[in-house]
Amino acid sequence: MVIQASRSPVFKAMLEIEMEESRSGTISISDVSYDALRAFVNYLYTAEACLDEQLACDLLVLAEKYEVKHLKMYCEKFLVSKLNGDNSVASYSFAHQHNANHLLQSALSMIIEDMDNLTKSEEYTHLVEKDPRLVVEIYEAYLSKQTNTAARSD
Repeated sequence: MVIQASRSPVFKAMLEIEMEESRSGTISISDVSYDALRAFVNYLYTAEACLDEQLACDLLVLAEKYEVKHLKMYCEKFLVSKLNGDNSVASYSFAHQHNANHLLQSALSMIIEDMDNLTKSEEYTHLVEKDPRLVVEIYEAYLSKQTNTAARSD
């Protein structure tokens, strides 16, 4: 998708830097879907977005990349509202990749609450292979919670 950036403050700022985009006045963004980019630009002008889980993830990535904090927060809140036992591990991993702290903490809390079923999930197996460091973080948070719970009951 090609955007005429003169009307968007986010994209206009990109043109102030000495880059190819500043010479042509056109910004080409090819690392996202057309629908996500269209929703992103629409949000910049209207502060509205009709989200589903995939679009919320795509927009969160764009919001982080272009530092649109209110959109990132909006997407995080939406994704937190959609958290469940089936998607908590994937959401935790996604949140970790994109510095989505609210989503990260909410997903981690959900994971810890259902720790008994964690190792039975396919997402857990993928996480062990893909990013074992996150598995360690999950277990550290779980053990910390257990330690705090035991200390309070003494």
